[in-house]
Formats: sequence, C-alpha cells, structure tokens
Amino acid sequence: MKTDKRFVVIAVNAVIFVALLGGLEFTARRIQIHRLGRRALVAQARMDRWTAWRNTPGYDRGDIHHDKQGFRHDEDVSMEKPANTVRIFFLGGSAAYGCEGQYRSMDPAWQRIYNRDLIDTYLQSALQQRHPERRWEVVNAAVNEFRMHQHLGLIYTQLLRYHPDLVIFMDGHNDMSGIMSQEEGTYDPFAATPHQAEFDNMVYPKSLRSLLLINTMWLRNNSVLFDVMYRKTLARQQEKAYGPGADPAEPVTSPVRFGDIPAAQQRRAKANLAQIDYYPQMAQRLFAALAHEGIPALFSMQPELILSPKPLTPIEAKFANYTRQISRRYITYMYEQMQPAISHLMAEAAQRDGFVFVDLGDTFRSVREKTFTDYCHMTPRGNQLIADRLYKAMEPALIPKLVASTAAPPYSASSLGHDERRTPQFAGAITMQR
Repeated sequence: MKTDKRFVVIAVNAVIFVALLGGLEFTARRIQIHRLGRRALVAQARMDRWTAWRNTPGYDRGDIHHDKQGFRHDEDVSMEKPANTVRIFFLGGSAAYGCEGQYRSMDPAWQRIYNRDLIDTYLQSALQQRHPERRWEVVNAAVNEFRMHQHLGLIYTQLLRYHPDLVIFMDGHNDMSGIMSQEEGTYDPFAATPHQAEFDNMVYPKSLRSLLLINTMWLRNNSVLFDVMYRKTLARQQEKAYGPGADPAEPVTSPVRFGDIPAAQQRRAKANLAQIDYYPQMAQRLFAALAHEGIPALFSMQPELILSPKPLTPIEAKFANYTRQISRRYITYMYEQMQPAISHLMAEAAQRDGFVFVDLGDTFRSVREKTFTDYCHMTPRGNQLIADRLYKAMEPALIPKLVASTAAPPYSASSLGHDERRTPQFAGAITMQR
C-alpha cells in the first residue's frame, strides 16, 4: 500500500513538473514570437559540409533578415539575373555581416544593427544614386566567424550560380587571429577552422560529450525556453571570450614591444609572423578562382579598434583598453605587427596580379563620432563610411567596366558555365593603402 502511495506521489509530481515545463516553454515561445517573429526560433547559422557552417535561409528576428538563399538581404536573390543589373556579392566575417557590438554590458548606447544599417546597403544606395543607368544589387553573403579559405567553398557551392559581376571581400581579423593562434608548425587554415571539436562530436559521436552536445543541439533547435537560457549564458561569457582574460600583473600599454612578451611567446611570435604570406596567397587563390569565371575581385582589410588612428570617443577608448587587457601582450603585439605587414604584402600582390586592394584601417582617421561598437564591429555610421571608402576604390576603373560589361543579355538559370560574352578584361591594379 505504501509503495502504491509513493508511486502516486512521484507520478503526480512528475506530471506537475512536466506541466510546469510545458507552460514555461509555451510562454517563452509566445514571448519570443511576439518580440522577434516566428522565423527567429531557428538557429541563425547551421552546419555545412562544404564551408563548415553558413547562414540559415529564411532566418528573421527583426533586425537580422536572411533571404531564402541564406544571404543577409531583404529581397530574395533570383538565380536568373534581371536585365540591366550589376550584381555584387559582399563577403567577409562578422564585421561584414553586420554583427552588433559584443561589449553590450559596457555600452549604454548599445543598439541592434538592422539590414538597412549594413555596408552593402549603403554601398548599393550610393551606386544606385550615382549610376542610375543600371540596377545595382549588392548582396551581403558574409557569415559570422568566416575566414578567407571558407569563401572558396561558398563561391564554388553557391555564389557562382548567381552570376556575380563583382565580389568584394572584407577580411582581416579572423584570419590574423587564426595565424597568431598557431601553437607550432605550419599554419593550415583548413585544419584550424573553428568548431572542429563540435563538428566531430556531431558527425562522429563516440563519447558522452558527443551525446551531451547532440542533445544540447536538439534542445536548442526544438525548445525556445532552453535556447533562451543557453543564449543568455553564452552572452555573459562572450565578452571575455576574445582573449585569455585580463591579468592585473600584466597591464598592456600600446604599442607593445617585443621585449615585453615572455621568451616562449617571442619564439611563437617570430614563427607566426613568418607565416603571414598565407594571407596574400589565399587572396590570390580567390582572385584566380573568380578570374577563371571572368569575375573581378576587390579585397579590403577591415578596421581594428586598437589599431585605428581615429580620435576615440570615451566609450571607444574604454573598449580599446578592455580589448588590450583581455587580449594581453602577445595578442596585442601580434595585431600591431601583422596588420600593417599584411597590408603591405596585399598591396604588392595587387600590383603584381592585377586586383584591387584597399586598406580600410584609416577610414575613421578624422571621425570624432563613435564608429566602433567593440574591438572590430561598427555602428551604422561606421558602416556608411566604409561603404563610401569602398565606392571610391571602385570608382576609377571598376564601375565603368561593370556598367559596360552588363550591357550584354543576362544569364539564364541553366547557364552555369563560363560565358565569353561578358568576360570583362580587367588589367592593372588599383591599390589604396594607409
């Protein structure tokens, strides 16, 4: 009899617990749908067999909208390009994508970044206003955390089907981070692609950790309540995730001298600085892949807060100091050394190989208003100024040739190969350095 009563008590409590969870899940789901919309309930990005991950098609939370192709673009991009249209794809990592500031707790003026506030949107508007003889499409195909080698996979598996007339790249931070994170040996960008452990645990599950990760991903995709709690926990950790963390015994001042870093890190710094040739080599591979299809490329290096010559606002100065402290001396030193060295190599490669390159690092040199929202992401005004700088890089030679090259009949959806009718001849390089 006692056993029966104990069973009834357990069963009743289990039912109450499940009902309570169900009620919380229903409430969380209704709140999130009201705040962000039904299409924000899916993950913003998903695993991909070619590029490791890419944007989720159709994702929409109000400020961020992905079209059906997974581009951060308000309108769906048709595979058949409309007549009289110049189609440009904009690639990069989170700064190109338009990620909001990651130092949210430090910034009283923190704001979401809407599709209307993006570099590609401002650039498309400028092109349309100044060259109305063509219809201009600038499509944001950037993906958070992407590095340059992942652009190759995206170009071959998706972008070529949409017949771009120009591809613009804005990279720097993620690839420099990858190179400087190399512990020893030769830097291999494919082996060093982030989230490898997560990918292996999901695709080749063998351990309890794999089971835990699979269940976590299932819950994130199916429970709004769990996903909200997961994201809040992640957000609290993210601000400290961009470096080893501040150490009061190791204050960082700028510039960091080579002798300021420990001997072991000095050896590592020398070895990794000797590998920065990877960056222009990857740019050359991207340029060659596009040139084979008759598509020109424009490469740019994104601004970095701790390297920017701009007069910093008080909150930007706070961001910069915080970034240096959590990054510590080695990482700060590497950014200070790598960025100008890579910019120089890219300028040389542009002159030699015939592509366009612009270093965006000094774009805000005379700008006194806030343009950074953290270590490298930008305000709407910052994005607008970057768009203006990209337009100026395009203006001398690229824009006239793009206008001329789109006079031919448009592609059809079935025309996936090289077409000599519209292969523009782009000769000579245009470089814009600091």
